[in-house]
Amino acid sequence: MIAVTAAARAGATDEARAASRAPAAAQSAPRTDPLLGSMALGSSHEPIAVTSESLVFDNRTHVLTYTGTVVVTQGDMKLESKTLTVALDDQADSRLKEVVASGEVHLSKGTRWATAGRAVFDQTTRTVVLTDNPVLHDDLNQVSGETVTVYLDEERSEVKGRVKTILHPPKNGTPGLGDHAP
Repeated sequence: MIAVTAAARAGATDEARAASRAPAAAQSAPRTDPLLGSMALGSSHEPIAVTSESLVFDNRTHVLTYTGTVVVTQGDMKLESKTLTVALDDQADSRLKEVVASGEVHLSKGTRWATAGRAVFDQTTRTVVLTDNPVLHDDLNQVSGETVTVYLDEERSEVKGRVKTILHPPKNGTPGLGDHAP
């Protein structure tokens, strides 16, 4: 069960990366590896490691709950939170249904990272929703709002509720979105 859970978390982290891209109107060119887009479950065949203070598996509801300094890693991707709940689909051979990370959520890969109070990775709708002060970073660039929703199969993100974007110009001095748009 831990392998399934780890896969769920790693995928969740990949999904979270896609949301870090600025809304389409603010982008000059799509990124090939957006922060949350590459977090789709099963996107990497690297091993997944999950550590926490405790794990409870409820066989009746098919829910795994990790608590206390939860850390999930796969390759150079890392997901950290206080609690991680993994719901498995009891009708589909224990496939991942939903992963919820809560409490000081931090997703990172390279120079890109996202923080929020809560991240919900829904495999049924193929979305990732970050709430509770989500902030997406790509090197020096960042975007924040009240809610960030990433549509994994559409390569599209929405940032709603008092959106704030900080973009740094590229080093070559050409006006634009900067070297890295979140």
